[in-house]
This record gives sequence, structure tokens and C-alpha cells, in this order.
Amino acid sequence: MAEITEIFILKMKEGAEVDAIREAARDDFVALEGVTSWETLVTTDRTRQTLYADIFTFPDHDTAKRVTPQFAERPATKAFLGQIEEMVVGQFFTAHQPKTSE
Repeated sequence: MAEITEIFILKMKEGAEVDAIREAARDDFVALEGVTSWETLVTTDRTRQTLYADIFTFPDHDTAKRVTPQFAERPATKAFLGQIEEMVVGQFFTAHQPKTSE
């Protein structure tokens, strides 16, 4: 099975504690068996609202489906969820395989 990437685009609350809460959640979540990584990207356009892309990877779809629900149940990750102002989108992704005509 193909690696699964789960991407969330988020508007976060403001404050210095948000980064500390994210890092505690990251340490907790990536320690779970089946979570390959958690990367965070941030937008750079200072004239628009700051958005964050939190990107999780899992070895396959079955693992992602099994592990992802735990995010809302663990104290450290629940604390992170409390810092989200708005979730713009969140979905599973995998590498695109172009269709070939035969």
C-alpha cells in the first residue's frame, strides 16, 4: 500500500503558548506506533492571515484510519485542538499516479 499523507490547513489562535502546545502534541503523537511524521509549514504573506499546514504521514491507509482517531482522545493532542481557531481543510492524500491511455 502507498504511504498516506494527512494534511490540515489551520487558522490558529495567537500567543506564544501555541507553539509549545503544538510541540508537546507532536512529541506525543509521533510516539504512537504507525505515525511516521508530523511536519508544520506556515504561510509567509504578512498581508494575509497566517495559515498553518500540519502534515502527518503514515505507512498506509489502514494505519492512518486506525491511528488518526486517537488524535482527539490524547490529552496533549486535545490541548492542541483547543488552539485551532478554524480548520480550513483536512484530508488524506497519497502520491498521484497519472492515468495512462492504453
